Amino acid sequence: MATISVVTVCYNSAESIGDTLASVAAQRGANYEHIIVDGASTDGTMAIVRQYESAALRWISEADQGIYDAMNKGAALARGDMIGFLNSDDRYADPQVLADVEAAYTNHGCDYVYGDLQMVDAQGRLVRHWQTGIIPPAGLTGTQIPHPALFVSRRLLSEIKPPFDPSYRISADLKQQLIFVNKMRARGFYIRRPLTVMTMGGASTRHLSGYLVGWRESARAYNDVFGSGGGWYTVKKVLSKAKGVRRWA
Repeated sequence: MATISVVTVCYNSAESIGDTLASVAAQRGANYEHIIVDGASTDGTMAIVRQYESAALRWISEADQGIYDAMNKGAALARGDMIGFLNSDDRYADPQVLADVEAAYTNHGCDYVYGDLQMVDAQGRLVRHWQTGIIPPAGLTGTQIPHPALFVSRRLLSEIKPPFDPSYRISADLKQQLIFVNKMRARGFYIRRPLTVMTMGGASTRHLSGYLVGWRESARAYNDVFGSGGGWYTVKKVLSKAKGVRRWA
């Protein structure tokens, strides 16, 4: 049975990290470790982390250079066959997620496993069901995989140095995906259901400025990997996202 490393990076996340920790601790039928990379929080985040102390939980708490620097630290600490990144205000959709990911990875001989994402507002109302779908042979041509619903083999991730480009604020995960999906032609397996629930309000969804930064960085990521075409890629990406938005009265 393959093992899975779940990496959660956090900073002053006391209001939300308890749900994240509980959703990982509730996983059944999978071998996993949960790595917390805390950026020296001052709000009691680590006190909550310690409440979930177990053989599966490891943590570090120290200053970092931003979210992607912290994610790179987590990737370096990971011991599992696969690595997934679960944000400190996200949670797994149900206790079967890691078992299903492990089974897909083992049974299909793939390099990465991914699924769908549900985005909810602060009241828990569904805003968007991000239905990722099967990636076509051409790769990511106008979309991306929601990174909290993505699990990549540690071997594959080690070939991208660093795994996340820390010069980005929002879109280093997209750049990583363009490299291993489009350039490296890694093999993926799609689980046709939500794997993760994301609470709106992170760096990319809190304000319009976050969306603008994300759009600019999406174009930059595509150009960094392929040399040109980033503008058109970003237009298609924005249109793809708009199709998945649902508003509840």
